[in-house]
Order: sequence, then C-alpha cells, then structure tokens
Amino acid sequence: PDAAELRVELGDHAEMMGDHFMLGKGGFFDASYHIPLIVRDPRRTEAAGASIDRFTEAVDVFPTLLDLIGAAPEPHLDGRSLASWLDGEEPADWRDAAHWEFDFRSVADGEAERHFGIGSRDCNLAVLRTEAFKYVHFGGGLPPLLFDLSKDPDELSNVAHDPAYLPVRVELAEKMLTWRANHLDQSLALAELTKDGVVGHVSKTAGSRE
Repeated sequence: PDAAELRVELGDHAEMMGDHFMLGKGGFFDASYHIPLIVRDPRRTEAAGASIDRFTEAVDVFPTLLDLIGAAPEPHLDGRSLASWLDGEEPADWRDAAHWEFDFRSVADGEAERHFGIGSRDCNLAVLRTEAFKYVHFGGGLPPLLFDLSKDPDELSNVAHDPAYLPVRVELAEKMLTWRANHLDQSLALAELTKDGVVGHVSKTAGSRE
C-alpha cells in the first residue's frame, strides 16, 4: 500500500465458530459482533500503533472519513468521528455502550415464526451492551435477556428475572428506549418550510446525501 494512503479496515461481522453451540453469525452474542476496526492516517502519528479498548459502531466509519479528508459532516449521520483518537485524545462525551439490532425472521419457511409463536414482524431483537452488562430486548413479547458481564463474561446466565437485577434491567431498558427515540427516521425532520423557503437539509434526489 501507498505510505501516504489513508486506510480503514474492519469486519462486517464475526463468527460464532461453535460458541454457545452455534455456527454462523447474527443473534446477540459478542462472538458475532465484536469485530476489528483499524484506522491508519499517515499524517497522524501521535497514537500510531495504539490499541484503544472503547466502544465504536459501524456508523462511525463514514463520519471519520469525512473528518479525515476535511469534508463537512452531514446532519443526518448517526455516527461520530474517530479522528480524535488518532491524535491521542479522547472525544468529549464518548459513548458508553454499543448498540445493534438483528432481524431473525425466516422469510422462506417461517421456521423462526413457528418456533417462537410470533409473527414475522416481531422476529427482531435490539441489544445494548455496556462494559458491565448486556441487555437484549425482543419483539413479539418474548422475555428479555440480561447478562452481568463482570461475573459472566461468556454470557451463560440470564439474570433478567432476578429481583436483585431489576434496577439494572429497568435502567438499561429506558436507556435503550432513549437511544431508539434519538435514532428514529429523520428523513423529513431535518428541514422546515418557512415563508422564505425550505430551511435545513433536504436531499435533491431519493437516496442522495446532497
């Protein structure tokens, strides 16, 4: 590769490889979602070669690239730039959790729907993963999962229904609800029609970021 080349390398998913007696990807276990992210910017050497153990998400990649090439960030992006980490600095108010979602419906044969006794639209889950806990919320009224990662790093014991963990479960459920509310579809929320015309961000064409 060119020594002056900006490079970002990451995996789109990991593999269960027999963990929890599962193969493939998906679900909610760390084995499927803890993936590498490597950013190399030859102009930034302060933290070159450093390994940072903090939460990032795939939505951070595009804002990072925009920042590194000096382009203005776009108002509808959910992620945050990682550029400060490359300068050896910690961004203010960095996230304290990772989030992901998984749709496990069986479109062809309805296997998941039959197994859980729920409709296709309910075959989904959302995860909030902090340093200490992982909370998994399902559609269709399926019971949630809660793992105390400080005591159970392999995610083997669900403590969602343990009365001692009820405050944690409520806290994480409310935190997830806030996160989902903050990331609702904003296609029509970033602009306002005024007497002087449209103010804000409106795509010129469907799917365009211009």
